[in-house]
Amino acid sequence: MRSLLAALPLFLSVACATPARLVVTSNDTVTSVRSAATALGAADVVVLGEAHDTPAVHAVHHELLQALLERRGNLVIAMEMFDRDVQTVLLQYLAGMIDEAVFLKQARPWPNYARDYRPVVEFARQHGLLVLAANAPKELVHRVAMQGIGSIAGEPNVARETTAPEDEYWDAFVETMNDDGGAHATAHGGSLQFFYQAQCLRDDTMAETVVDHLRARRAAGDRPLCVVICGHGHSDYGRGTVARIKSRMPELDVRVLSAELVQDIDDGTYSVPREVADFVVVAEGEPEAAAPKGKPNAKPPADTPAAGSTAAAVPPVAEVPPLPRNPEGLRPALGLMPDYADAGGSGVLVASLREGGSAEVAGIEVGDYIVNVGGIDVADVQSYTEALDEQIIGKTITVRVRRGEAMVDLQVLVGSRTSH
Repeated sequence: MRSLLAALPLFLSVACATPARLVVTSNDTVTSVRSAATALGAADVVVLGEAHDTPAVHAVHHELLQALLERRGNLVIAMEMFDRDVQTVLLQYLAGMIDEAVFLKQARPWPNYARDYRPVVEFARQHGLLVLAANAPKELVHRVAMQGIGSIAGEPNVARETTAPEDEYWDAFVETMNDDGGAHATAHGGSLQFFYQAQCLRDDTMAETVVDHLRARRAAGDRPLCVVICGHGHSDYGRGTVARIKSRMPELDVRVLSAELVQDIDDGTYSVPREVADFVVVAEGEPEAAAPKGKPNAKPPADTPAAGSTAAAVPPVAEVPPLPRNPEGLRPALGLMPDYADAGGSGVLVASLREGGSAEVAGIEVGDYIVNVGGIDVADVQSYTEALDEQIIGKTITVRVRRGEAMVDLQVLVGSRTSH
């Protein structure tokens, strides 16, 4: 656990919202957005590893985009939140060829688009910046998760090459996917590997999107700064998308930001290891169940922002919504393991239960088929995962299971697990 002494607030917030703080991980110093932008301005790629549903983290990123544009001017933004196959419609909207209603209908934006990502797109539109739709299409990712990477051979909207080595990234993925720390990884190894291949497909596709664009621009004599916006699970420790960018273009200077949620930011402590990223946005929210693995951290000096800091000049955020329903780092869970090998289509087969977990306590049994979670019908593991992500941690929901010929409604308390 590290301390932030005399921490410098970055934002003036409203109502009950709490300002985030931007930390230089090399020395645990709280700094300003403008100082961070100065340090990052010479990079080739800046990866904003975000907490998807945490407005305070998004607010820092929005301010950083503005500050980077002031310093570099030549900026391009790549976003996990748009799939490659909507690049054309995204370009049409940025160019003013279609209105926002058409854009939103065709671009398949994330549910929190209006609050968290619309400001980025509108910022790009205002300043004439290119936005790259970087991710692999969801349908193809789902197919890989069910059938393996070979099932999408020849598809044009994914990375030309993708790998899924069983390295530290794999170990972290297994720990995330299994509530009990991965005890079922061996039993479901092949199918869990498919899920990992799907994760790596996202990473490779985002990395290839960035590298292809930068190579083309360099061939034309241009060297833009590419800002990549993705979940911090795709970039922490230089893994995932970051590792795949570097493997494709080793000469690139890639800098990374991460995010951590703490119970009480005024307590002045946080715990992520220094090697997680170059900077960490520390925001208030429900912290992860356990701190990320890493070396213990030293106590930092009192607040000493980087030279040239102009923290007082950082413009306030107009509005920061209340804390999110499920902060990044925690995802809803029921304390059960689906059968990844089951073909699905008519529910999700329960393969095992965590002892004392919510599902077991509620009366869910191994062999049940989950067909509805909190009012959302589920047919397979993918739709089950999506329905689960819509739930609120700590809330009791109705889970409908098919048990033999009978349908049984059970009241289940939504628990949590760490996110990828």
